[in-house]
Amino acid sequence: MENVKKGPARFPPQGVRKADSVQDMPLAEISRKVRQRVREMERKRLYYETRWKSIRDYQLPYIGIFDGEDDESARAKRRDQHIYHGCAWQSNQIFAAGVMSGLTPPSRRWFRLSFGNEELADNSNVGKLLDQRIDIMNDVLEKSNFYTAVHSCYLELAYGQAPMAIFPDSRYGVHFEPYTIGTYALEAGPDGDITRFCRKYRMTAQQLADKFGMDCLPEHIKNELSNGTGISQSHKVVWYVAPNKHYQPERLGRQHLPYLSLYYLEDSAPGEYLYAGGFYEFPVVVARYQITGNEAYGKGPGWFAEGDSKGLQLLEKDMLTAIELSVKPPMVTTAENMNKGINLVPGGKTFAQQTDSVKPLFQVQTNIQALQEKIVDLEGRIKRAYSADLFLMLDQMEDKSMTAREVMERTQEKMQQLGPVVQRMQFEFLGRIIERVYNILDRAGVFPAPEDEELAQTLAREEIKIEYISPLAQAQKMGGLVNIEQAIGFLFQLAQADQGILAKVDFSEAVNRYFEMVGAPAAIKRTDDEYKEIIQQHQEAAKQAQQEAQAAQMIQMAAPAAQAAKNATEAAANGNPALQQLMGMDGMGAPQAQS
Repeated sequence: MENVKKGPARFPPQGVRKADSVQDMPLAEISRKVRQRVREMERKRLYYETRWKSIRDYQLPYIGIFDGEDDESARAKRRDQHIYHGCAWQSNQIFAAGVMSGLTPPSRRWFRLSFGNEELADNSNVGKLLDQRIDIMNDVLEKSNFYTAVHSCYLELAYGQAPMAIFPDSRYGVHFEPYTIGTYALEAGPDGDITRFCRKYRMTAQQLADKFGMDCLPEHIKNELSNGTGISQSHKVVWYVAPNKHYQPERLGRQHLPYLSLYYLEDSAPGEYLYAGGFYEFPVVVARYQITGNEAYGKGPGWFAEGDSKGLQLLEKDMLTAIELSVKPPMVTTAENMNKGINLVPGGKTFAQQTDSVKPLFQVQTNIQALQEKIVDLEGRIKRAYSADLFLMLDQMEDKSMTAREVMERTQEKMQQLGPVVQRMQFEFLGRIIERVYNILDRAGVFPAPEDEELAQTLAREEIKIEYISPLAQAQKMGGLVNIEQAIGFLFQLAQADQGILAKVDFSEAVNRYFEMVGAPAAIKRTDDEYKEIIQQHQEAAKQAQQEAQAAQMIQMAAPAAQAAKNATEAAANGNPALQQLMGMDGMGAPQAQS
């Protein structure tokens, strides 16, 4: 459900076309068609459930809820009966924590907004407006449950995909809801993007009344509330969301939004539903690890580590069995001694005749070291499948005295191995989270309106671009930064021999590109116009200072001549006939008239 307040959307929904028909389809008929579609989606999901359950049983026993496991008694049962070694679980924890700190670290900015137009991107006045909105978005994400929800998604990526819904929230602005494996079904469009989503979960009658209202409930649910069983009994709710074929932007109402949202009870009559509404954007973002073609479900580390994980569990069980047999081997003796009782406690004594001795049934001669070496090998392969070795790289480095530059270069080398995963996560998952959150806040009027009308028009007209500045994204960009640094360093080496070579580079543009790559805030960089104005002021100040210096030099040069003229005048006035005649002065010290 979503607030239907309309407003400007800087990130318009993709892949939604207006229906050819302008007639409204009855919601009861929509509900019937949706049920058929949900059954088809669940049928296709069955092909994957066997693998998912195997990954759950041998690697991640406490992630996933499948059919028959969604009640409280089933959730409380132990699920790790097949687990003898927790390497996969620990590796998945390391993977989720590493992706969290590498892509969406809570302690620092991991994205920024700019305009696709480079001229606007270099304009800090427009950039400051976007920085203000970024600050608001970061504040909303920190106050909401985003970081706990996204960490749950990273844990789910081992199965190949992890969906998360984004809803408007009156208290925190947005609310995030991750979904575990086995509770949802996906369907991809022709381009491979997830276009349909359905989820099944249980709610009590009281919860249904609180969420949808009494008027929307069927009669048997109302009866449960009236007879007092509305708290104990639960019902399976189905939520379905897909593109709205009858989307009509010129019409108001939640049923005419780009995406249809429908809730109904699984055991209700065909055509009945709890709620019918819509969304401006597809509300469920899906993180996928690796996909082939336009398949809906992906393949994650759990798929690639499944064989090794099963082998590890088997070897660990065998080693424990071998150790137990060596410590407590099976014994053989006569039937008479059995009646007397055998003391198997270490150091215990069993008295028997020599012919009726108690001895091991067989000698256990297992090569424990070989088993341990093979187990270590399987552990390493599982860690590599989960990329746990990459995220523990710095801890595993033998040379702890490396410089910061060496650490950065090694980090860049290792992180490049996750490049395809990072790119997919940014495009399919993080980018759509940012778009959805931005539009929700924009429609709610959370962003302050620009004071400058020209900025407001620019914001409404220009396309906004998302740039990622997380540690993993920065590691991938590091190659571009190194290129700039090497080029500038080479330039200054040449400048020692020829200062004129510095004119070969536009240093202002170099700063713009470098700041863009490192994701520096727009507020710390002046616009190109401001920079040119400052340079002009410096040039004018330098020119004025040069003129003043030249004037002062002329004054200094003129001072000795003026003093000499003064001295000569004073000497002539004192009666020096030669000077008086030379200077054309009469005897009284006044110049003589010339005829």
